[in-house]
Amino acid sequence: MKRFNSLLLMIIMVFAISSCKGNISGDLNIYNVGEYIDMDLVEAFEERYNVKVNYTTFDSNETAITKMQSESYDIVVLSDYAVEQAMQNDLIIPLDWSKIDFDRESLVSDLKDILADLKAGENGFDMLAYSVPYFFGNVGICYDKNKVDEEDIKEGWNILHNSKYDGKVAYYDSARDGFMAAYKQLGYSMNSTSLEETEEAFNWIKEIRRQVNCAFKTDELLSEMPDGKYSISLMYSGDAVYSMMEQNDDVNLDFYVPKSGTNVFCDGMVIPKNAKNEDLAYKFISFMCEEENAKANSIYVGYSSVIESVYYNLMEEDEEFYEYRDYYKVTYNKGYDEIFRYNPKMTALLNDYWIKLKLS
Repeated sequence: MKRFNSLLLMIIMVFAISSCKGNISGDLNIYNVGEYIDMDLVEAFEERYNVKVNYTTFDSNETAITKMQSESYDIVVLSDYAVEQAMQNDLIIPLDWSKIDFDRESLVSDLKDILADLKAGENGFDMLAYSVPYFFGNVGICYDKNKVDEEDIKEGWNILHNSKYDGKVAYYDSARDGFMAAYKQLGYSMNSTSLEETEEAFNWIKEIRRQVNCAFKTDELLSEMPDGKYSISLMYSGDAVYSMMEQNDDVNLDFYVPKSGTNVFCDGMVIPKNAKNEDLAYKFISFMCEEENAKANSIYVGYSSVIESVYYNLMEEDEEFYEYRDYYKVTYNKGYDEIFRYNPKMTALLNDYWIKLKLS
């Protein structure tokens, strides 16, 4: 009888262990932009759950959305407007937060305000219903204090027109971000649907070409700003922090967000409808939300953590971003700052204008 009880107990224990893991087996397919993750964390996840992670990268949200329609991924990291697009195109599932070991109340307060305003606004979108925030930040002006007059910075986005910096200005090569600065300087919403406002914004950007002969750049700025090739650039906050940490001794970079408003963004982890390993996807999301892992990921990538305890810890003395805390911290300028919304007609229009701009 004892032998039977022992055998029964062993069977129950094996079954219990298997049940605890649930359907945690097979591969996990992650689709993310560039090097937007600490790969040591991916390896740690593989070891914890004894699974294999297939990590694939894309170069833009638009590429990701297209691939999601024909390829199967378990987790995709998308920007806010792309999460909205994926939802409208029925490409992602509503999240079951009971399967995620993370309390939404633990998000950074300003980020919660941003997402609450997004949900409550006209044609509101509840981003938390479909994604778990990954990183957030804003867009501003990165500049070399050794070469740029501090008084000129007070011009806001208009400093990009200042002929004093002819040949030393880089403009982010993105219709969406490029028009954002123009709309905001002119006092319009960056989600404007007005053809008149858009034409005015287009002419504002053309003045940059005329006044300073700006260069159109993207990821190259991560090496060219720290090296001093440009004095001023339109840049994401996380890229600005990275550039400051990598700058040469003769470069003194700073970052300024104009008071007229900017783009505040929040990237999120989503689960596609055609995911093959949904259970493991939820495990990975929970894993990335663990404080220790979120901290390591923020240090590696340079963007602001969405978890309040991690966010403020990293700005404390002797922590990674203490010297850069004024730039790592994302302040929400309510009433001026906005999140991009998905609007296919305006996206096509701005892209057409952008092509004309670069050919002019």
